[in-house]
Amino acid sequence: MKGFDYRVRDTDYRQKYRPDEPLQEASENSRMWKTYLDETEIYDQEMVRKWTDTLSMLLVFAALFSAILATFVVETLRDLQPDYMQISATLLVRLVNAVEANGTSLTAAALPADPASGFAPDISIVWVNAIFFVSLTLGLATALAVVLVRQWLYAYESNPSGTARDRSVIRQYRYMGITKWRVPLIIEFLPVLLHVALILFLAGLVLLL
Repeated sequence: MKGFDYRVRDTDYRQKYRPDEPLQEASENSRMWKTYLDETEIYDQEMVRKWTDTLSMLLVFAALFSAILATFVVETLRDLQPDYMQISATLLVRLVNAVEANGTSLTAAALPADPASGFAPDISIVWVNAIFFVSLTLGLATALAVVLVRQWLYAYESNPSGTARDRSVIRQYRYMGITKWRVPLIIEFLPVLLHVALILFLAGLVLLL
């Protein structure tokens, strides 16, 4: 993977680990496997640290952004429905006027019509809510993806048990899994989702104003 400054550990492994027995250079706990684990530990720690820092910032921003956007959605949703308080007041006024005009007896024809029957939300409000919902969906999807990737990284960093060879094989298997599932590409794509969500939110605000 690109983008990481791999620093070779200044260690003489010939002095750190005792020499292997003849014909045991590839045994379960040979110096080769221990050296491999030490060197990959440096690379993995640097890789995961950079990714974790990026994911932490994305998660905080996505959470705050979604919370703010949810407040706007709650307010704009009201414009998609009739104002029932206003309708009640209007019906009451019409009812009083009908009583005054017809006396104490009212016929069905004299009753006021339902003001909500012909209600239709303004097309701009429909567009604003649609844009806000898409933006909110992208923000929440980003937060969910961040949580899933961080869980994957925690599992990647966990120390398996077993011999040095077994741990080396498990580490390489996990590394190949991250490469196969394009985790670096997913992490790079997450800020793009947030940028799109923010642009949509700003576009919704322009339409709302």
